[in-house]
Amino acid sequence: MKKRTPTPVLRRRYDFEGRSLPLGAWILALVLGAAFVEVWQVTRVSELTLVTDRAAIELAKAEARRDDLEARLAATRTRTALEAHARRAGMKPAEPEQIIVVPDAYLAGQSPVEEGGQALVALGRRVAETLVPSARARTRTPTVH
Repeated sequence: MKKRTPTPVLRRRYDFEGRSLPLGAWILALVLGAAFVEVWQVTRVSELTLVTDRAAIELAKAEARRDDLEARLAATRTRTALEAHARRAGMKPAEPEQIIVVPDAYLAGQSPVEEGGQALVALGRRVAETLVPSARARTRTPTVH
């Protein structure tokens, strides 16, 4: 028996140059891709600019509202505006007969020294505290601002 040997087959070599896109097509695709990316980026920048402009307009409106509220608040803080508001509320300024000056030593809890002596002052204080417990003077605490 004869050994069978495969018959040689002539194969065509693959022609890479013939099957690929021509160089002009590659350049055209690259230029079109670059143009697309550029248009896309310009569009995106325009969109972001519009968003930024809208935010700036909203900020300007908010600042104008804040300034208006501050102006209204400043107008209501004046003495004349407060007087008008107090009159509408039924308040009136204190009359000179209503103003009582209390010595600082009395408010601080120290016994005031008077000409009549300390015994009379102590007796007057006890009588006042007994008859009117709310008449007790409270001590002032210094406030730090």
